Amino acid sequence: MSAVMKRVVFLFLIAVSILQAAMRAQAPSGKGPEPTYKMTTYQLLLLKPGPDAAKLREAPDGGKLVQAHVGYLYKMAAAGTYAAAGPFLDGGEIAGIIFVNAPTAERAKEIEAEDPGVKAGMFTVEASSFMAPEGWFGKWAEFPKFEKVFFGFLVNGPDRNQDAETAKRLQAEHLAYMDGQAKEGKLVAAGPITTDGPRRGIVVYRVADEAEARRRGEGDPMIKAGRLALELHPWQVPQGALPVTPK
Repeated sequence: MSAVMKRVVFLFLIAVSILQAAMRAQAPSGKGPEPTYKMTTYQLLLLKPGPDAAKLREAPDGGKLVQAHVGYLYKMAAAGTYAAAGPFLDGGEIAGIIFVNAPTAERAKEIEAEDPGVKAGMFTVEASSFMAPEGWFGKWAEFPKFEKVFFGFLVNGPDRNQDAETAKRLQAEHLAYMDGQAKEGKLVAAGPITTDGPRRGIVVYRVADEAEARRRGEGDPMIKAGRLALELHPWQVPQGALPVTPK
């Protein structure tokens, strides 16, 4: 089994656990039947500041361009194309992200190319694919009803030289840890990135603050062992987009 497929399998199980917790939470008794599910591929778009971003924001009509950009996101969400989207709030090299219902990363980039902010050069776009349960995401609340969550990339860690037996044990401990976080209602989204590269998967924590998100993320046995590392960002996302899980 390839390395990509191995991480797909174990992160698939994490995603299923989160979905089951969310569906149980939405059942009247909290103890609904075990759900059926189907994994599907979504596209993950990273919006990065374009070469003219600062100039465009400071221009007299910069506010109108931002409004047009946001309007495009909500239009695509209403059409069922964008599953979740919003800005990172830490001012880093990634301005925001979008989860897209599209068959390929290339198609997702074509769709986002029509965004007025991209057309004007305020943003550039990078794309990769990830897997999550079909129908995982919900209807966005009307603008400007948002929630702040914490989005993490699971990336290659500094120490990936464990022997096969140790790596297998860490994988099992990682899965159990993530399952526990999901059952607590703190880990509300997760999935494997299937595009080759240093980013291995995604996690989303719905917690009080970044310190708690980092503490929970870095409590993962894979991260403690150095096999993975956590790249964490505060993320503003429309209410309703992400699964609801028990608290």
